[in-house]
Amino acid sequence: MLFSLSAAQSRQNFLVRELQHRTQNLFAVIQSIIARSLIEGPTVAQAKQVITGRLQALARTHAILAGAAWEGAPLPEILKREFGEEFYKYVKIRGCDIVVNADAAHQFALIIHELATNALKYGALSVPSGRISILGKVKQASGVSQFSLTWSEKGGPPVAKPTRKGFGSVILFDAAKQFGMDINVQYDTTGLRYELRVPTHQISPSMRTETASVYHP
Repeated sequence: MLFSLSAAQSRQNFLVRELQHRTQNLFAVIQSIIARSLIEGPTVAQAKQVITGRLQALARTHAILAGAAWEGAPLPEILKREFGEEFYKYVKIRGCDIVVNADAAHQFALIIHELATNALKYGALSVPSGRISILGKVKQASGVSQFSLTWSEKGGPPVAKPTRKGFGSVILFDAAKQFGMDINVQYDTTGLRYELRVPTHQISPSMRTETASVYHP
C-alpha cells in the first residue's frame, strides 16, 4: 500500500513537471508568433488575422493533446483539423498514421497551417482544380529511423520562390531546422513541393507511452 501511494505521488509529481515544461514551451511559441507577426504584418488588421490563424492552429492541436492526456497526438487528426471540412476533400493523405509527442504536434500544426494558408492565397487551394498530396514515410537512413513528410501541390497557378522572408518562412525553414528537421523545397511550375525529414525518436511519444505510438483510424 505504501509502495502504491509512493508510486502515485511520483507519477503526479512527474506529470506536474511535464505540464510546467510544456506550458513554458507553448508560451514561448506564442510569444514568438505574436512578436514576429506584428513585425511582419503591414497593417493592424492583417497582423490580427495572421496571429489569430496561427494561435488557432496551436489551440486545435492543444485540444487533441489534452484529450489524450498529453500522451501524444495522431498526425492524421492534426492534418485534418488544419484543413477543415471545406478544403479537406481536396487533400489526399497517405502514410501519416503515427502519433507524435507534444512538441512535434505543435511544430507540425504550425507547418501545415502555413503551407495550407499559402496554398489558399497563392497555390493549389486558390483554384477549384488544385489538389494537395501529403505523403508520410518511415525509413532507415545511415542506421537511423527517419520520418519524412512530403507536401505536393498540383493544378494550381505557377509558383515562384518568395522574394522576402516573412514569419511563415521562419516556421517552414528556420524553426523546423531548429527542431531537428531536414527541409527540402522545390518551387516547381506544377506546384510547390515541401519535404521534411526528422529522426523518429525526435517526434515519438516518450517510452512510457510507447504502446500508443501507432494510430488506428
